[in-house]
Amino acid sequence: MSAEPRAPRFPPVPRRRPSRSTAPAVLAGLAAGIAGAVITAVMLGAPAGTDDAEPAPQPAVAPVELGAADDRVAAVAEAVLPAVVRVDIDGGTARGNGSGVVYRSDGLIVTNHHVVASGGDLTVVFADGATESAEVVGSDELNDLAVLSVDVEDLPTVAVGAAESLRVGELAVAVGSPFGLEGTVTAGVISALDRGIDVDGPSGASLTLPRVIQTDAPINPGNSGGPLVDGHGRLIGINSAILTSGRPANAGVGFAIPVDIVADIADELIANGVVVHPFLGVEGESVEGSEAVALGIDGGAEVLAVRPGSPAEEGGLEAGDVITAVGEEEVTSMGELIVAVLTFEVGEAVEVAYRRGETAASTTVELAERPSS
Repeated sequence: MSAEPRAPRFPPVPRRRPSRSTAPAVLAGLAAGIAGAVITAVMLGAPAGTDDAEPAPQPAVAPVELGAADDRVAAVAEAVLPAVVRVDIDGGTARGNGSGVVYRSDGLIVTNHHVVASGGDLTVVFADGATESAEVVGSDELNDLAVLSVDVEDLPTVAVGAAESLRVGELAVAVGSPFGLEGTVTAGVISALDRGIDVDGPSGASLTLPRVIQTDAPINPGNSGGPLVDGHGRLIGINSAILTSGRPANAGVGFAIPVDIVADIADELIANGVVVHPFLGVEGESVEGSEAVALGIDGGAEVLAVRPGSPAEEGGLEAGDVITAVGEEEVTSMGELIVAVLTFEVGEAVEVAYRRGETAASTTVELAERPSS
């Protein structure tokens, strides 16, 4: 009998042993390494401790253009590796590493929130072996993304792809520092798109990443924050989580935050240092299958609890209501509700359609700023 898969997790950051750089990594808890992930996933990232943008400069690394006879993965690796870094974290009694990718040539690097969440001193190790201390420009737990800054100019950057052009089955290449082994390249395919997963965040709270890229390119602790690129070397995601049935290591099911979210969040962090998220104020679960058919709908998000004082409460939503649309966006699952709300701005008035028993109704809510807790 096969073991039931555990929820996706951010892969632990591999513990570093200065005297043995190739020593096997310990894969238990955040002190060992980090990767990240409505499945429960394991975060892959950094160790636990005992912390108006201008248009981005044009990429210094051009997309790979290949003929039929070329070795595509090797060409992609050659193009992307100069822009990939290892992020070493020294938290005093705990040390570890994650990965990152140069987003702008003026020293701005994208990685995962869970890589830097434990605090400590950060050192970036470049492809040529050079090192620089790094500071956190901003970090967003909700999307598991962070931006670091190093005092270096004219860095090679990754070419940026487009999420809407991705297809299931196309080549996906992951680059990073699994177990501290920088410059590691693994390849596979895009296994699924717009996958919703639940992860246990570094703060202990459960997070929902509503539409990640699933890949079978091997991802392990230390890969967190590194790029997932397509067959032309263009960034399509940031590796964040793995699904595992045992220890937090590769089982052929990894998850990356799609590039459109990466770009939006990175640009906002660069501009403001923080990301402001809209907030409806409900907890819920998906309504689908026979339950949805019984209600005469394609699906929805059933409200299990309404936060006191929230826009949802002020709009009259109650536990038991099934939300079926937000604005013009149909909602057939809890993941779709999360995505729909995030497309609006704080303070924006939005119509929410729902079912209460057999009655269809709607209300208008004014979205608030998501509270820190």
